[in-house]
Amino acid sequence: MNERGLLGRSGEDLALECLENEGFSLVARNWRAGHYEVDLIVENADSVRIVEVKTLHSGVGFNPVENVSRTKIRNLVSAAKTWYAQHPTYKEIIFDVVTVVVNGPEVDVNYLPNAFNAVL
Repeated sequence: MNERGLLGRSGEDLALECLENEGFSLVARNWRAGHYEVDLIVENADSVRIVEVKTLHSGVGFNPVENVSRTKIRNLVSAAKTWYAQHPTYKEIIFDVVTVVVNGPEVDVNYLPNAFNAVL
């Protein structure tokens, strides 16, 4: 795996740890719907969370959440519709973002619940 892939994977590990500390349990990781991928799908008693994880090194000049473009949101919603069709639930489906910024040995993990709204 290349450096970018390793960074992304470690970011997903940290994001999952953060979400588990918030009381969520893992449903799926790197779940695919055609060409679209959902980084993490987690749930608690009330909701299922479709989670986009954005990881980068500090000093690149912008916040990683800025990488969650309209196209990315459309793709996540499309993938979530496919997941929901395969796994019907009465739980609310919510879209979250976790950002991970690596600055040498220091890592800043931010959980952004309900990062955007979408109708499934």
